[in-house]
This record gives sequence, structure tokens and C-alpha cells, in this order.
Amino acid sequence: MVVPMDARLIDRPAGATSDILISLPPEQPIAMPVQPLSSTRTLPAWERDGRWRLGVIVFLSSLVTTYAGSEMYGTLAAAGMTLMEWTALALFCLNFAWLTAACGTAVAGCLVLLGARRAPEAAAPAPALDPVKPSRTAIIFPIYNETAARVMGGAEAVFDALGQQGARKFEVFFLSDTTDPDLALAEEAVYLDVAKRRPGAPFFYRRRTINLHRKSGNVTDFVERWGGRYDYMVVFDADSLMSPAAVSELVRRMDERPTTALIQTLPIIVNARTLFARAQQFALRAYGVLFGAGLAWWSGGAGNFWGHNAIIRVSAFAAHARLPDLPGKAPMGGPIMSHDFVEAALLRRAGWRVEIAADIEGSYEECPPTMVDIAVRDRRWAQGNMQHLSVIGARGFDWISRAHIAAGVMGYLSAVLWLSLIVAGIGLALQARLSPPDYFPEGSLLPAWPVQDAARGWRLFALTAVVVLSPKWLALIVWSVRKLPGWGMHPRFILYVIAETALTAVTAPIQMINQTSAVIATLRGRDAGWRPQVRDRNGFEWGDLMRHYQPHMIVGVILLVVTLAISPMLALWTAPVTVSLLFAPMLSAGVAQRMKPGTRLARMLATPEDERTPDVVTAAAVASARLEHIRHLSFEDLVKSDAAAQEHAGLVDSHWALHAGDVHAPTAYVLARLESAGQDKAALLSRFTREERMAVINRPDLLARLSRALRGVPA
Repeated sequence: MVVPMDARLIDRPAGATSDILISLPPEQPIAMPVQPLSSTRTLPAWERDGRWRLGVIVFLSSLVTTYAGSEMYGTLAAAGMTLMEWTALALFCLNFAWLTAACGTAVAGCLVLLGARRAPEAAAPAPALDPVKPSRTAIIFPIYNETAARVMGGAEAVFDALGQQGARKFEVFFLSDTTDPDLALAEEAVYLDVAKRRPGAPFFYRRRTINLHRKSGNVTDFVERWGGRYDYMVVFDADSLMSPAAVSELVRRMDERPTTALIQTLPIIVNARTLFARAQQFALRAYGVLFGAGLAWWSGGAGNFWGHNAIIRVSAFAAHARLPDLPGKAPMGGPIMSHDFVEAALLRRAGWRVEIAADIEGSYEECPPTMVDIAVRDRRWAQGNMQHLSVIGARGFDWISRAHIAAGVMGYLSAVLWLSLIVAGIGLALQARLSPPDYFPEGSLLPAWPVQDAARGWRLFALTAVVVLSPKWLALIVWSVRKLPGWGMHPRFILYVIAETALTAVTAPIQMINQTSAVIATLRGRDAGWRPQVRDRNGFEWGDLMRHYQPHMIVGVILLVVTLAISPMLALWTAPVTVSLLFAPMLSAGVAQRMKPGTRLARMLATPEDERTPDVVTAAAVASARLEHIRHLSFEDLVKSDAAAQEHAGLVDSHWALHAGDVHAPTAYVLARLESAGQDKAALLSRFTREERMAVINRPDLLARLSRALRGVPA
């Protein structure tokens, strides 16, 4: 919040430094101008890959959808078409087109993998950097209210592994946007431990004082102030890791490809500890490689960016990828939440290549542990993707970039379409019950019996099953010829595919309601905000689950009552959806419990990384476990200790991102409290809000003034 007040309140912090530690290198600014959404396009150089390959998938998808639509029409039109039947047909075709497009990508990936040469069993050594002009690369970890030990332990593991490979031109930046005072002080304590154990090592820490534009603003601040220092930046997430071979290969490819601005890897999930997370981990590891290979095949130089586990050419990013705000207010206006898709499109529009490196292994991330946490993330992602409805038509975008943006939008709209199709199906059944067929239409001497083509219905059902289950059977085909990277030939892979398919089928209706609710909330104008992601959890209280899944159960009850009233057979057909929604709290609780290591259940849906943990993942776990024991000062202790305040001052970012004439409201409120406290100075600390405590932490001069006030020393 910013309020106009006395300009003297907005003096920049003193920028105090500590003799113990300097946490930032000298700034080397680089301009990063805001880009208009619509602009002229710079055509890239002639390319061999991508281009019209997506057209082949769209064409084939259209053919299959047309055939399925004709079969559906034939099924519905036995006694003529009503408005409800036309609606159901349209919804079916939209859903089927989306499914067949995804299926086409998976088929393309299957063909790519089957045609690829088999990689050697032994891991190849990391490629060497250019000995003549080694590039300088920043490894950046944006942090927002995360557990510091987890993030910085992972960074230590990545950097140490790179050091063992002989790569010395990497520097690690922790870019904090943390707004919780306790977590901010924990970050400082953990960072100090890392830095003091590594004197001279390039580990840097910056916490923004003003959190403008969320994650994209965090990265923009880094690029504008230190971007001139680096050729590339490798962007990590708080829970992501990469092997040294993967990072070095990314740098090597960027060195070799001067027209490439961004290379995105395909992260796979590790460290899944709940049954739900393990199902997500297995699905991405078994089927994700198909989609990744297919996506890379038809994207070519117009690939996508998913915000992390990617390398970026800093100069290109600075010149072309700063996002404008959308007109209006959140949720549909304001800062673009899903910034990564649009940044990739802007880079491509400027003539740069954006590549998806499906062949680079050693890229890892974690996933939310429960369906509740997935729903929280989906709420934010849905808002970001719905914002893209006003972005997709921007002038100058590559049509393949538009396809990526459209796929993100459809990832959430498909849930709405699926639910709408279920409702339309129930409407058709109700229509048939209330409007029985006229066997003797007026003017006809002969009866007109409705014709039911059972064979056509079964053909449509079989085709739908083939399309929906395509990732499963395609993965089994690739696995059977030993072309699925990392997987052995043990028959339990087949059992795992069956188990994951069953679990996905059971939980899919719950996910449908989650995503539909997220889309509706966004379209109704409810801003999701930016809540920190939960990385680990062990179950929920029943009361919390019942409250969270109340809408799901209400929908389940409505489905049960309506379908039973229409026909017991209809109720039987919709039972998989109805039962899933009615028992959503129990299902969610069942898949949310953390499994005990070493048990048979814990080995269920095991991936190659479970069987043989990657070295960097093991090292990150060890480093994080050690850093978890680092104690940090409380806010009260910081205020009362001059030595702690001096050390803390060396970690405070002196950059103050407000304009003259504007005031940071929490800072103003702290000063007002100090002025009005009178003799009751001891009660000051208990009255500060979280935002006011952060204002004190971010201003060494304000911290010193508060400390003097508590000790009764005149200002």
C-alpha cells in the first residue's frame, strides 16, 4: 500500500553495511524497457525445425474430431435435433478437439522417441565450457515466503556439483520477495551460515523492500541492476534442482546458438511423499516425456517458458521481455500473473529462438503434496491463464506462441467444458423423460420408430477411450521397445500404469470442480492474490476438509438426486463422478497422508529417481537438513541487540523502489507509533503488524530509532 504523505518519510534507507559481510556484488545496470503487447514482428532467420509441424497435428486432430462429431450426431439425431442436443454436440466437439490435439502431441513424441538413438547406459561427462571466453552465468533462486533451508541447501548442492565439474563462472543469487518477518530473519541467518562457511564464494542475497509485480518484478529488479554482469541466467524455483551436467549443457548450447534467447528443460518430479504426489510424479515421469518430445518437435524455435529450470540470455530478455500491465484491475487486469508464457512470446516476436530441450536430463522439481494444495495453486494459475484471453490476440505474436497460450487457457477451460457436457447429458436424459417420442406423427399412416444404432455408440465410446488413454498406451509402447528414458523392463511398470490410471480416474471429478471453481471465481472478479506454495504436508483436520469440499459434495448430492429421479440407469452411468464428489473429503484425506519410508506402499509408483536418487537431490537433502538447525533471531531480539542489528544492516537492500512524493504506508505507521507511544515504549513491539515489522526490518535507520526508543535514548 502506498499513501501520499510528508515526503521526508520516504528517504532511502541508510544503506548501512557490515564489516562482517557484503551480500551483493557491484551493480552493472542494463535497461529493461516495458514492451507493448501489440507491436511489429521481427522475423527469425530461416529454421529447419518446427514451423508447420503443428499444422499437421491440428489437421489430423480436426479429422478425428469431425469423425467423432459425426458419430455423435448420428447418435443424437435418431428423432431429430433439439437445441439441447445441438448444445451437447457442440460441447462434445470442443472437448474432443482438445483431447485429440493433446493426443496428437503425445503420438508425435512417441514417434520421436522410437526414432531416437538409444542413449549410452553410462552418464556422459558434463560438457566443458569455452576455454577462450567462458561465459558468466547467474543461478537465480526467486524466494517468496519459503523455507530458507530448503532453498539455500538446494543452491549449495547445485553450486558444489558445478564446482566439481570445473565450472567456475557461476554465481548464485537468492532473490527474496519474502514478506513474513520471521521467514525473512530465517533467510538471513541461513544465508550468513552459507556465506561464512564459503568466504569469497559467489553467493549473494537480496531481499526487495518493495514487492512490485510479484515474481516477474523480482526478476526484473535483478536484471535491471545486475544484468550487465552476466551473459545468461539459469532460473530456478524454490523447490527445483538441476544436475551439473544439465546446467553445463544449457550453457554450452547458449554459447553455440547466438540466436537463441531461452532454453526450457522438462523438469521431472522428485521427493514425492504422499500417494497423490507420487501419482503426479509417476505420470510426469512416464507420460511427460512423450508430451515433452512432441512439444519440442512441433514448437521448434517458438517454444515456451514455464518460469523455472531454464536458461535465459540476459541481454535479449532485458531488451524484449518486460511485461506491461493489463488494462483494468485484478483479476483480469493489472500485472500479468502467468508471466512466463508471455515472456516467451515476446522474445519470439523479437526474432529470438525459444527452445524446449526435451533431451536434457537432470532437471528436477517438486509438486504440491495434496489435492487441496493443488487446488490453491490452480486458483492462482487459472487467474493467470484467464488473463491470457486478452493477450492471445496481441499483434506480432508467432502463431505457435499463440498455440502455447491457448493451450494454457484450455488447460482450465476444459474442466468447465467437461462439467458443462455432464450437465448437458443430464439435460438430454431429462428431455427424453419429459418429452416421449411421437410414434405416429401427424400426416403419416405408418409409425415412426426411433432408431438406436448401438454399434455407432460403441464405436464412439471406443474412440473416446483410445484418445483419453493415449498417454498410457503410448508410454507402454515406447517402454516395451526400451525407448522410455530411465525405465527398466520390470513388469511392475504395467501395474503402476494401471494403478495411476485408476487413481486419476477416481480423483478427476474432484479436480474438475476445483478448476471450474477457479475459472468462475476469476471471471466473477475475485483476485487470487499470491499465496506461498505449500511444499510439504502430512494430512489435514477433518473439519478443514469438510469445509473445503463442501461445494464438491453439494454438486455430488445434486447429481445423485437428479439422475435417480430421471432414471436409475443414468444414475449408474454417472456414478463414478457422483461417488468421487460425495466422498471427496475421504478420498482427499486418503491420498494426502505421508507414507513411511521403506514400506511397500511407499515404494508404490516408484520412478527411476526413487530407485536411484540423483546425486544433486541427495546432496540438497543433506545440506537442507543441516541448515534446518540454524537458529535465527526473533524480531524482538533483533531490535534489542546492537550487534545483531549491525550484522543485519549488511544484508538490507538499500534500493527503495518508490517515486518521490509516495510513501510506504507501513513505514509511515511505524513512525506514527513511535511519535505517539509516549511513556509506554515497552508495548510498542506487540502493536506492530506483520507489514510494520517488515518495514522496520527493511530500514536500518528505522530499526536503530526503534531500538533507541525502547532503551529510552533520545532520538
